[in-house]
Amino acid sequence: MALHHDTRPADDVRVPAVPRGTAVIVTRYRAEVAKVALVNPEDLAMLEDAHDLIEAAGLVEPERLSPTALKTLRSEDRPDRRARVERAEDIAAILDL
Repeated sequence: MALHHDTRPADDVRVPAVPRGTAVIVTRYRAEVAKVALVNPEDLAMLEDAHDLIEAAGLVEPERLSPTALKTLRSEDRPDRRARVERAEDIAAILDL
């Protein structure tokens, strides 16, 4: 969900300056319940950019794996210590290449 910005003049709200890399958590009544979090504007921009990247990554369709790749992954999931193969010719034969 995109973050909605509600901008207010500094004269209407009294808050401390927040340095980069810091969040000021404001509580009321109970210390464990946050009422608001104040962050540096540059940190906010970074968090929004990260959110946009994560959202965009969810829209990317994964590449389909080839039959050879699937066979390799299945073999890798059930390794046989006696069948260690290091020669390219042997690997190609196992994968029917």
